[in-house]
Amino acid sequence: MTSTDSSRPRRNRALVPVVAVATVLLVLGGIYVAGYLLAGDRVPRNATVAGVAIGGMARAEAVSTLQRELADEAGAPLTVSADGATREIVPAEAGLALDAEASVEAAGAGRSWNPLHIWQVLTGGGAQRPLATVDEEALAQAVDAYAEAVEGEPKNATLGYDGTAVEVGEGSSGITIDREATATALSQTYLRGTTVAAAATVTPPEVTTEEAEQVAEEVAEPAVSDDVTVRAGDAGEFEVSPEAIAGATTFEIADGTYVARYDAGKLREGSEEAIDELDITEPRDAYWTLRGGRPQLVEAVDGTTVDAEKLLAAVEPVLTRQGEDRTATVELTPDKADFTTEEAKKAQVTEVVGQFTTSYDHADYRNINLGEVAERVDNHWLAPGETFSMNDVVGERTAANGFVDGYVIQGGVLKKESGGGVSQAATTLFNAAFFAGLEDVEHHPHTLYFDRYPAGREATVYYGSLDLQFKNNTPYGVIIEADRKKSAPGSRGSLTVKIWSTRVWDEVRSPDAEKTNFTSGRELTKSGPSCEYQAPIQGFDATYYRAFIKDGKEVKRENYFWRYSPGDEIKCE
Repeated sequence: MTSTDSSRPRRNRALVPVVAVATVLLVLGGIYVAGYLLAGDRVPRNATVAGVAIGGMARAEAVSTLQRELADEAGAPLTVSADGATREIVPAEAGLALDAEASVEAAGAGRSWNPLHIWQVLTGGGAQRPLATVDEEALAQAVDAYAEAVEGEPKNATLGYDGTAVEVGEGSSGITIDREATATALSQTYLRGTTVAAAATVTPPEVTTEEAEQVAEEVAEPAVSDDVTVRAGDAGEFEVSPEAIAGATTFEIADGTYVARYDAGKLREGSEEAIDELDITEPRDAYWTLRGGRPQLVEAVDGTTVDAEKLLAAVEPVLTRQGEDRTATVELTPDKADFTTEEAKKAQVTEVVGQFTTSYDHADYRNINLGEVAERVDNHWLAPGETFSMNDVVGERTAANGFVDGYVIQGGVLKKESGGGVSQAATTLFNAAFFAGLEDVEHHPHTLYFDRYPAGREATVYYGSLDLQFKNNTPYGVIIEADRKKSAPGSRGSLTVKIWSTRVWDEVRSPDAEKTNFTSGRELTKSGPSCEYQAPIQGFDATYYRAFIKDGKEVKRENYFWRYSPGDEIKCE
């Protein structure tokens, strides 16, 4: 054996470990490559996202599975609340959406030569939360809309009466939303839950609903639970009703709660009818009247009354009591007349200072209607500063009030209506007051001229729209005397009005009006049973004045102007 032959076995023995290692490496490499190929882009075998098993799925399949299985959860509205102010926000409208691809990747899907990754894919995996995409601008807009809907200042609960029913209106806290923090809470809660507590600063109201309800139970409801009986000594007793109490009560906030405030005047006013039943003497103002054709002073009478403040002081302490304990006592208060005897003496009435008479052809309706007016205004008293209103004193001219149909002007045409002819009384009253120097407050001449009246210096009335008013602008009292003399077939009637007072002016002058700018109406022919002939009436302008004379000098002058419309001649077929 040569040396060469002996060395060859030794070399072969040296190669055995190398070959073995290479073989192992080759096998391991094959396994590694096989593992890589087997893992591919699959999801780890035990992976789940929001409870959806996607382990072992290829990336695309896992993405599709998540999109399908989590569609309802991803689209479910988020309920956002701040102190009970709740709204729903739709994720899609708020820029929130499921990011299925990112969720699959986070679960471990994806190719990698990293053996740990390959091992994880083949044997590992676990539960993974779903991930979302967030459109920050859309999310901010959704939070802004929510904030605008729920933000506001604190609102106090309300307390009051509707009639005698106690009503409590709910209060609410003031809410200020932290928009940035609320947006963060929404994005973090999405796909993890559906209820979000908005980041908010909550300011409670000064008076809560519960506090208002407590005052209602302890104060408001007992106050109107029954009448309060008020004893007024020998004058008797009367009841203050729940309606009167409720009408006089308001609730105001003081020291963080509601406190009842009572209006003494309203309580007294609401109890007026009951108080009137007491046996007390009402005060009566002094005044002047005509007796036997001469002025006579009727002295004032002082009386007693239930004072508003004393009534409240008596009633308030028992308002929260029940049954027989709702009883109070009030002391009557002296009540002096507003216009005393001494004041009336200074305002003495001594003579007639103005008078006027108008006459009329016989007409039954004039006898009746003028008589009704005369009866109502005769002996009417005006204290200094008071204003006479014919509509107030005479009232509405209806059949129920004793008036009958007569002629009135409507649209330039004479028509019959209840109370027709009353304007003659207005004209007579106006002229008497005019020449007495009293202040002309309101008067309206006719639209058509009637020659039985002085041009311009006359007045018409229509209840509810046209009135005759004059003011006693003197320091003396005024008595109106009215005397109607009935007409009869063949004899004229008349109405005379006298103003009794004490003379302020030596004379009040008013010459006849100057007539200018004459106009004529049309000639019309009408038919029908209601047609009545109407004579033509000329229109014109009337200018006149009233001069006040004192010590032979004109002290002041009032100028007047009126334009009469022409009246059409109406013929009947």
